[in-house]
Amino acid sequence: MTVEQKTKVRETVLRGGSAPRVTSVNFNISVGTVVPTTVRVVELPPVLIEYYPDWRGYLYFVYNDEIIVVDRNHRIIAVLAV
Repeated sequence: MTVEQKTKVRETVLRGGSAPRVTSVNFNISVGTVVPTTVRVVELPPVLIEYYPDWRGYLYFVYNDEIIVVDRNHRIIAVLAV
């Protein structure tokens, strides 16, 4: 992502207030890790689908100002530092 895209995502997703935030975890935040179903995840916002159209239908949550993208099986597919 470009600097401009990261700024737009940060302002839209992280500062928008609607992102589900997790303050502590007991699992690794890395691609391939399965996130417990107790972690609240929601559909990816349109701004991320705009930049990553293949991610349509995926879910996300925020941890330490990183956007954690998960598939329908709660497996992490991407960790975005914005």
